[in-house]
Amino acid sequence: MVNPTPPEDPLIPHPSPPPDFRTRELPTIGSQGTWYRLNDIEFSSSLYFDRSGKGRFDSPAQGYGILYVGADVYASWIECYGRTHGAKGVSEVVLRQRNLFAIDSQSELVFADVTGNGLVKMGADARLSSGSYIAARQWAQAIYDHPQAVDGIRYRSRHDDDRYCYGLFDRCGDRLKEQNLGNLLASNPKLLAEILERYDYGLF
Repeated sequence: MVNPTPPEDPLIPHPSPPPDFRTRELPTIGSQGTWYRLNDIEFSSSLYFDRSGKGRFDSPAQGYGILYVGADVYASWIECYGRTHGAKGVSEVVLRQRNLFAIDSQSELVFADVTGNGLVKMGADARLSSGSYIAARQWAQAIYDHPQAVDGIRYRSRHDDDRYCYGLFDRCGDRLKEQNLGNLLASNPKLLAEILERYDYGLF
């Protein structure tokens, strides 16, 4: 018996921003934080606006810097340590290499909300948070250049889509303040244990 030909994937590549994107009203959400970032112990500040062009919402031409943070510690943790599919644990040595920072804004920031019904209003879909980086960067540049001049992007974590993440554009950098909360392993083992339990991660 000959196996039937498998159906083709019905999804077309994620579309580019529509021609009228600059005239559309961006779906937005406001927040002053608190946001969280797990930062390499080598650096005393977590307020680093990446221009490497390697991140999901980095500028394709490094025309702006972006700071990636989690809406809660869980989002920050899984985005940092959950990138290896199938991993079942994390080492104490690795955990000791990062300190947890809390980041707030002195005034409310406004974010383009690429979640929920905001996606269809913009002409996009959920692949902005989970699909091609090339497409995501193209949209991020269009959002950055939009006349509303938002302060960043709110999106769902690719590794735990119950959680929200934020990309803060460098234009809001002078309004941010930070607090070093220390190493999770040493300073907040109870919270770390709760995170490990949620993701079924062991500690070795």
